[in-house]
Amino acid sequence: MSRPVFDHLVIYRKQLGDVLLLQPALEVLAGRGSVGLSTRPGFADLLALMPGPVHLAPETWPRAREVLCLEAKTAALLYAAQAFGARRRLILTRDEAPWWQALIFRDKQILPGGATYRGALFHVMAGGVPEDFRPPRLLPPPADWQPQGLPAAYGLIHPTSAWQRKTWSPERWVEALQDLGGELPWVISSGPSPWEVELAGKLAAGLGQRAINLAGRTSLRQYLALLAGARIVFCVDGSASHLAAAFGKPVLTLFGPTNPAHWHWPTPTTPRLWAADFVAEKKPPVDAIPVAAVRQAAAALLELAHG
Repeated sequence: MSRPVFDHLVIYRKQLGDVLLLQPALEVLAGRGSVGLSTRPGFADLLALMPGPVHLAPETWPRAREVLCLEAKTAALLYAAQAFGARRRLILTRDEAPWWQALIFRDKQILPGGATYRGALFHVMAGGVPEDFRPPRLLPPPADWQPQGLPAAYGLIHPTSAWQRKTWSPERWVEALQDLGGELPWVISSGPSPWEVELAGKLAAGLGQRAINLAGRTSLRQYLALLAGARIVFCVDGSASHLAAAFGKPVLTLFGPTNPAHWHWPTPTTPRLWAADFVAEKKPPVDAIPVAAVRQAAAALLELAHG
């Protein structure tokens, strides 16, 4: 069986939330032809929910008319070189590519990132009109992706991300959410790392009978379905924040050392709290956000979600 020839092949192999931020750009490209995305193979379920459609590119020897490589890692650059005959473009937010990239790419562009939301930056990169930008969106997952045995209504707390310094302590989460949400049960999810499962377990234990602890126990498709089915989501900066917003869920996100201007699209239902708004420290930890501020923001979002 012959391999497809994509009109546009995008190379971007970063983490789950970063890949989701490409969705508006990929949808622009899909309006002009077929789109393949070279990313981590395990992300196929995410791509299946992207409007477009967007296809997972083969791991070797892709065929395309145009290649857009969005990272400077050696494996990504060499993968682009395998697309013989394609017009190859290297597009980065900072100039970090090795000298030999000039042997592969006809064009190299450094995007003026500044304080621009990365989803909007990629959208313009793909030829989108800035005024037409809308934040990433995903289609609803199939019903059979949802873990079995969950209540019809629940809130979701995802207290971890790949970077441990982005987390807020479980004791603070428990204090902030004490008695909030009425009888709404809280599903607790996390990544599979031992430290993430341990942190989420402490949070679940602190919430007691209202908690349903699924930390480290979900596949990607189950994780996507959990977020899509939640009534409200509380999380730190990471994939849960991006995904919940893409499913149209009310989501409160806590930011620490990263700049929310790059990674967050604010709306009335997607508020954020940033540690830098509370302390003068450069790149402060999330724990610099006071419990009272989180409790107030969580209560306001719960009222909006139930309204």
